[in-house]
Amino acid sequence: MYGDKFKNFVSKGVGNYYIGTGNPNSNTLLIGKESAIDTNDTIGRKWYNDNALSWSNHIESNTCEVLEYSVDHNHPLRAGWGKNTWSKYQKLSEIIRENESQPYYVDFLKHSFTTEINDAPMLKTSDADKSGIPARKMLFKSSKFIQDFPVVVLACSDYIKNNDDIREIDDIFGVTYAGDENGKFWYNKGNWFFLHYSLDRKKLVIHTRQLSADVKNELLVDMGTIIRKHLIDIGEIESTNR
Repeated sequence: MYGDKFKNFVSKGVGNYYIGTGNPNSNTLLIGKESAIDTNDTIGRKWYNDNALSWSNHIESNTCEVLEYSVDHNHPLRAGWGKNTWSKYQKLSEIIRENESQPYYVDFLKHSFTTEINDAPMLKTSDADKSGIPARKMLFKSSKFIQDFPVVVLACSDYIKNNDDIREIDDIFGVTYAGDENGKFWYNKGNWFFLHYSLDRKKLVIHTRQLSADVKNELLVDMGTIIRKHLIDIGEIESTNR
């Protein structure tokens, strides 16, 4: 059920770092800022801290996480649905798959894997401890599991940089910017994304804002359409074992 690259990533992560959630055999990796878990949320914190061990147990027993579910009236995601990150990830996934939307339903976890660039959960980004981000970036750079995804969406805004002086995305993911004419999608100051490709054009890395709150639907549609075309072009529209 699980490939050697993922098993190795999990094995090294037990007691050391957060793995993520979703389908590790999928073709799309979604990287957010940090998990939005309040310091007083003991259940959420325990889930986060036990994440790597939980994956280790799944590997051992050949099982998996719950990857689809209804967001009913009692679900914690319900109140913020349509604005929270999970609902935006769901919308993006539906566009990639050309799938009709189901109200208050999550199944994007079957078709993607999610993790965070900051391994320090906090409800508000402004309160988060960001001191561990450089080490997390180096972990991503060295991980064959992370590097193997043909699509990576860096939905973490200024937590990672590609500018005239700093080329973190190029360095970490082995890609280069597609250029303003083909790679820049700008809607307004708060809605944008940039395309980066590997030399052989088999890997697409998209840098964008955090996908929540007032992210434009037009942005999600354009991004999802580009991702779908890329996956079709490289013959990876279906999941493959990693």
